[in-house]
Amino acid sequence: MKISSGLLTAMLPLALVVGSVESYATDAVGLQVRELAVPGRDNPISVKFWYPARSDGDLRRVGENKVFEGVAARQDASIAEGQFPLVLLSHGGLRAAPHMSNWIAADLASRGFLVAVPQPPRLEYSDAGVAVQEIWRRPSDLRATLTVLERDAALGPHLDPNNVGVVGFFLGATSALALAGARLDPASYKQSCDKPGLAMDCAWFEKNAVDLSLTDNHDLARSHKDARVKVAVAVDPELSHAFTEASLAEITIPVGILNLGQPGGITPELDASGLAVRISASHYQTVADATPFSAFSLCKNGGAEILQDLGEDGSICREEGKRSGAAIHAHLTDLIEAALMNSAGK
Repeated sequence: MKISSGLLTAMLPLALVVGSVESYATDAVGLQVRELAVPGRDNPISVKFWYPARSDGDLRRVGENKVFEGVAARQDASIAEGQFPLVLLSHGGLRAAPHMSNWIAADLASRGFLVAVPQPPRLEYSDAGVAVQEIWRRPSDLRATLTVLERDAALGPHLDPNNVGVVGFFLGATSALALAGARLDPASYKQSCDKPGLAMDCAWFEKNAVDLSLTDNHDLARSHKDARVKVAVAVDPELSHAFTEASLAEITIPVGILNLGQPGGITPELDASGLAVRISASHYQTVADATPFSAFSLCKNGGAEILQDLGEDGSICREEGKRSGAAIHAHLTDLIEAALMNSAGK
C-alpha cells in the first residue's frame, strides 16, 4: 500500500463541524487551545492541550466533518487534581490535516495523561520549497511547547516533570526520535529521492522542482535531543534511513517503535524494523491487521464514497480486516501507553 501527500490531506477541503454533544457519553477529557510563539517560526502556532478534566467546561465534538468522526472534549474545562505524565504528540506528514491526532490525544487524556499537540502551519501544494524546513522545525515546536507548559500557571503545576514522553506518527515519529537523540545525516537525507522506497514526498518535491541537495546542512544535522524527555514512541517513522548510526547508538532512553502492517507488507518508506537493531534501548512491534490509515481518525459511514467524489482514494475509510477501526485504535493506545509507562518502570 502506498500513501501520498494528497491522502494525508484528503479531509482538508471538508467543512469542519464542531457541535454540542451534551448527550454524548465520554470520560472527562478537557481541551484548551492556545497560540504559542516558537523559535524559528515567523508566526505563532496553535497548540492543543488535552488533559483529565473536571465536569465543567462546554462538552463538544471536536474535529468532526463529513468524512471523519470527531471526539468529545470539555472545552476549557478545569484540570483534575494531581500531577500527570506528559505526552508531547506530533502526528502526520508534511501536509497532514490538523485533527488526525485527536483520537489518540483524547484516549491518552482519558487514561490520565496530559497531552500537548503543537500544530504546524498548514502547507499548500505550492509550499514544497519551504516544506523541508519542517524537518527541523517540528522537533523545535515540541521542545518549545514543553518549555511553555512548564511555566504555565494553570497547567504547569499538574505536569509530572519526571514523567515526560514524546509520541509521534509518520514525520511526527521522526521528530519524536529527534528528541530522543537521533540526528539526521545531511548526505543521506539529500539522497532520499534518488531511489524509491526511502521518502514519502518525492513526487511532490519533483513536481515543484525542489532540489533536496540544496537543503541547509547545519539545519539538517542539528541536535534536538531534550534531556527532559524520558521515553519516546515512534509509529511508522519516516526517514529511518537518514539517521546517523552514531546518534542512534547513543540513545539511552526507552524507545517504542511500532509499524502498522504485517512484516513483509509494510510500506518501505515507513518500515522501521531496522531501527530496532540500531537503537539498543528500543522495542519493536508490528500490528499486523493495521495499515497506516489506522492512525487516522475513524471514518463515518459513507466516508469512502465522499473521498472518491473528491478524487481521493476511498480505501482510507475501508475496514477490510476482522477488527474494526475502533478496536485497532484501542489496541494502539494500549501499546503506546505501555511504552510510555516503560520510563516509570510501571
